[in-house]
Amino acid sequence: MAKASQDRDPVAAAVGLLSRRDHSREELKQKLRSRGFVVSDIDKAIARVDDWGYLNDARFAEGFVRYRSARGLGPIRLANELRERGVAAELIRQTLAEAEQDWFELCADLCQRKFGTTPPSDFKARAKVQRYLAYRGFDMEQIRYALESLHS
Repeated sequence: MAKASQDRDPVAAAVGLLSRRDHSREELKQKLRSRGFVVSDIDKAIARVDDWGYLNDARFAEGFVRYRSARGLGPIRLANELRERGVAAELIRQTLAEAEQDWFELCADLCQRKFGTTPPSDFKARAKVQRYLAYRGFDMEQIRYALESLHS
């Protein structure tokens, strides 16, 4: 019965989505749009859940960074994924700066878990490590630190 009321009421649908996990404002709009609600109803629903304090992009970004960095993603990839979810650039910058994460150590730990503690033996192996860490969202300074941290 609750599902039927969510099908017609965008506020109930928004609350239902937010009860499962935090969403960014833009992400919530997209999900409501995909459920067939019209833009004016979506805007009203977003305003209502925002007034209630259920929608908070800063809280979403903080939780997102904490969760995804714990899975070995670096700041570049996290910033891109937050941008895709409609989080403001200034909020992304602030969230990454305030994250209780040592990006250099995270990169080094990931490198050692994936490739062991022996440094790459040749250019091709080194390039493979660099590509992998760059794909995970680390910058060249962090990658260089990770490679230097490998023991001979």
